[in-house]
Amino acid sequence: MLVDSPPTRLRLFAALLVLAAVIAYLPAINAGFIWDDDILLTANPHMQSAHGLKEIWLGQNTHEYTPLTLSTFWLERKIWDDAPTGYHVVNILLHAIAAVLLWRILATLRLPGAWLAALLFAIHPVNVASVAWVAERKNTLSAVFFFASILGFLASSRRGGETRLYLSSIGLFLLAGLSKGAVATMPVVLVGGILWMNHRITRRDLLRLVPFVLIAAVVSFFTIRYQGRAPDFALVPVDLPYRIARAGVCIWYYLAGILFPIGLSPIAPPWQLSFRSPLVYLPAVLVLAVPGIFFWKRKGWGRPLFFASGYYLWMLLPVLGFIRMALQQETPAADWWQYLAAPGIMAAVAGGYATASNLAGRNMRRGLQAALCIVLALLLVQTWRRGAIYQSMESYCRAVLAENPRAWSLQNNLGLVLKERGEFTDAIPHYRQALRDNPRFMEAHNNLGNALSAVGNAEEAKAEFLAALRLRPSNPDVLGNLADSEFRHGEINEALAADAEAIKADRYNPQRYTKFGLKLAANNQFEQAAVCFRNALVLDPGNVAIQVHLARALLAAGRIEEASVVCDQALQSAQKSENKQLIQAITSLREQCRSEGK
Repeated sequence: MLVDSPPTRLRLFAALLVLAAVIAYLPAINAGFIWDDDILLTANPHMQSAHGLKEIWLGQNTHEYTPLTLSTFWLERKIWDDAPTGYHVVNILLHAIAAVLLWRILATLRLPGAWLAALLFAIHPVNVASVAWVAERKNTLSAVFFFASILGFLASSRRGGETRLYLSSIGLFLLAGLSKGAVATMPVVLVGGILWMNHRITRRDLLRLVPFVLIAAVVSFFTIRYQGRAPDFALVPVDLPYRIARAGVCIWYYLAGILFPIGLSPIAPPWQLSFRSPLVYLPAVLVLAVPGIFFWKRKGWGRPLFFASGYYLWMLLPVLGFIRMALQQETPAADWWQYLAAPGIMAAVAGGYATASNLAGRNMRRGLQAALCIVLALLLVQTWRRGAIYQSMESYCRAVLAENPRAWSLQNNLGLVLKERGEFTDAIPHYRQALRDNPRFMEAHNNLGNALSAVGNAEEAKAEFLAALRLRPSNPDVLGNLADSEFRHGEINEALAADAEAIKADRYNPQRYTKFGLKLAANNQFEQAAVCFRNALVLDPGNVAIQVHLARALLAAGRIEEASVVCDQALQSAQKSENKQLIQAITSLREQCRSEGK
């Protein structure tokens, strides 16, 4: 039969993996943008300009060096613009391709249950955050290159070191590193693959690993360097005993999420570790003891479990808190951090099932198959359900906060959602809760100040802005918001002084000059306002709105001829936009200039 031919069967089983991933993530196809999607994509200035691609590769204004991931966003922005569906479809397809590659790696290693392990990876709910969240493109993209590189290296080794496959593997690893720094652990994974296939490692094998080690070193350097740019809120201890204790708990927490995916939440709540008892180190001791037992039994049943657990622990190492990561001040564990590690456990589970099924009698085998179908169905339903919470920032925040109210960044994000709808009173408690859990959260102080100002509480608003400035002195956004609040509540001189400070801190931003000019004009300081608007136009030539502001300021200052000239320039710019309402407004202003000039 046609389906019995190996190439056809390979294509069929690969297609089934892709289909399973697409079905599991159907709700995510219509999901929206959530947490960090604005920073990386929708509000990222690099995505707006023709020079953005260059700035991305230069690593400007970021605390993660993932230029290839951001480049995919830059390119897709030209296709999808701000429509989220395209980004989600690409993420799901990348995840599906990663599952197919994982299957081929495990098959190359001749592990039992290889396809089942890949299926578990494709539909397991622990991966939802990596697939349904646009910002986690770095996971799905890096996984494709990571698995493809491993597959190429193993295939090259099986074929006596075929050069083309070997060089392709090196190039794919470089692409993986440019997608996400956590893949720097791969050289040790390759060592494990060689040992599994050959039971030994030769000098030639080690020499072939040298390019991978060099790439890993460079990727690690950039990852650690850029992570150091992120704010340090000093919320968790940094001493080694604490890190060891927390890492031990993290590993078992992650493992429980894979084996018993019940009550999952993408972000774990903070843990209070009591160092009064030495038992706090027990999870870490067990993390070493269990693989030790597997190693002791490596000549029998322990060998596959030793390799599986070794891969899992090694791939988790970068996210256990020994290397600084900004988000670990808020949560000790997040689902998307174990995306590349989880296949180790899934391979062990699938291999165990395949071995047990082969050894079982007919009735027992049928029972195992029925149990497997039930488990797979439950996993798929759970993934479907978890994917649905990514429909919007609000649905995501509310769902995760119901599971973990102490996720202070999400409390702040939910407050921003409510603020965008004008629901300032409802937003205030969320900002306050964020600050209870992280008093050093500058953005929450700033946002709370804005909300308090909007509801008329000027004194408290000012206190929040000043608290934000103590944490981040001369921050132009906070200074600008403080100026707006003070001006709104009649503190004119203070407002103008704050705007002047904001300009000093952000002197190449035309909006700073525009806002300052509008306040000066409102205070009848038209000459000074005109200077501000002219400075803004130097930075943003042809901006019609600023030209109109300048014309009005000049007109109010009695400089009719200059105002008329600016009106003519504004009208020319407006006519290019074909905005009839704007053209009419400028025409009216120009007629006013002519009328007063007579």
